[in-house]
Amino acid sequence: MSFKHKEPVEICKKEEGFSGTYYNATLLAAIGRNKYLVRYDTRFTDDGTRYLTEAVDSDEVRPLPPEISYTNFVVSDRVDAYVNFAWRVGTVTRKVDPNYYVKLDCNGNEEHCAFYKVRLHLEWQNGSWFYPGSGSQSNQASTSAQGGQPAKDGNQANTGHQGGPA
Repeated sequence: MSFKHKEPVEICKKEEGFSGTYYNATLLAAIGRNKYLVRYDTRFTDDGTRYLTEAVDSDEVRPLPPEISYTNFVVSDRVDAYVNFAWRVGTVTRKVDPNYYVKLDCNGNEEHCAFYKVRLHLEWQNGSWFYPGSGSQSNQASTSAQGGQPAKDGNQANTGHQGGPA
């Protein structure tokens, strides 16, 4: 997939310790065929004075996921929780109205998250969004990337955009 200059994207590094962690960034430029130069929205240089800018592999870049207004998650739903300035993949372990406890895949920690810092976990594959889990959200995410029409193959989602929480 090709991205445009200054397009908001998410970066999921393939390095140890970054798996399942999505950072909001702005695409600055394409570097050849397989890399992009990005500036993170919430990661900073070592001295903390500037936003971190780095080259990333194209398979680490994805568009912002669609906004899905559904927030009535239940135990075992696969979600992203906004913790420490990044979206982190995890599983809902309990609900304390209106908030959630989410066990993060990246470190196994259980985090208490406000309801507005939890979103449905979606994967980007072959130009479409899909929900990889089998929890209560499978039917909620069954629309395609083309204008919210029902997907023929099940678990695809529409493409609005959702960055970090306000």
